[in-house]
Amino acid sequence: MLSPRPPLSPRSLSAPLVLVLLLGSAAIVQAADEAPKPRGRDEAPEAPIACMKAVKAALPNPGSFKWVSGKTRKVAEDAYSVVGDVEYLAQDGAVRKAKVQCDVMRAPGNQFVVPKVRLPQ
Repeated sequence: MLSPRPPLSPRSLSAPLVLVLLLGSAAIVQAADEAPKPRGRDEAPEAPIACMKAVKAALPNPGSFKWVSGKTRKVAEDAYSVVGDVEYLAQDGAVRKAKVQCDVMRAPGNQFVVPKVRLPQ
């Protein structure tokens, strides 16, 4: 006949429990370090808006300007590159599609300035 197993004491449970807790917390810390960090548009959602306003002001016929899509990329601390697809009415009256690019910088007061705009030829 088998003898009954003695009940587990809190002391006998503490070492494995501590080990499990330590391994679990280490895994959580490692997962937090590997989590994706915000970049581009997630970090500076106002950057594409600043680019759109600068491009609209620089193109002919700003009333017929349409921002189709854009992509923001962080290039340095507080500096972003925004590339956008636009449709606009050219001086000859034809609707054109083009890519534009802006350098956007974060200024004091969380303002965004556009020091350089590259327009279609």
